[in-house]
Amino acid sequence: MVEVLLEERETQPIHYYCLSIGSHRYDFTIVYSHQFFDKAMVVSMQAGKWALMCQEDIDNEEHWAERLAIVDVDIEDCKTFFKMVLNHKSVSDQY
Repeated sequence: MVEVLLEERETQPIHYYCLSIGSHRYDFTIVYSHQFFDKAMVVSMQAGKWALMCQEDIDNEEHWAERLAIVDVDIEDCKTFFKMVLNHKSVSDQY
């Protein structure tokens, strides 16, 4: 027996980014939703994995770099990118 405990529908802002950093390519999908407690779901299309992130998480690369398959030499450039796109305003303004 299946019991649905919650169903909630929303229109989510979804952003797609293709980056070239050094000799590596990264394809990210970033999904904003109030379900993520003011964080964005950052999905690495190559790794098939994701991490919930906000501005405060960017400097804690242990939380996201390996999970998103970021090569060590590209972490600083990815931090710069995430600081540009993961602004708190994008998450909060939709509600």
